[in-house]
Amino acid sequence: MYAILYRSKLCLHLQWHADTADDPLPGGSVVRIYVGNIQPVFEEFLDRGTVTRDKFRTKTPWNTNEFGFHDLNNNAIFIMEDADDRRTTFEK
Repeated sequence: MYAILYRSKLCLHLQWHADTADDPLPGGSVVRIYVGNIQPVFEEFLDRGTVTRDKFRTKTPWNTNEFGFHDLNNNAIFIMEDADDRRTTFEK
């Protein structure tokens, strides 16, 4: 229920959710977009008001720095980068 699509420099992660108690995303999908440098992307989304600063997560269990939001169709959109050897100004 997870796929990664690659083309040139684009890497798109797709994840399906079942809308069950164990997998509670209600009626949407998850899209994970990998970027090489997340800080300017996060600042852009902050400036637009799409996310708040508290949405940024560092060094997740799956070794990413990331932030996410829901689109108008309830799909979860995550922007992420590898956490290895990266320190951002958002770390707590």
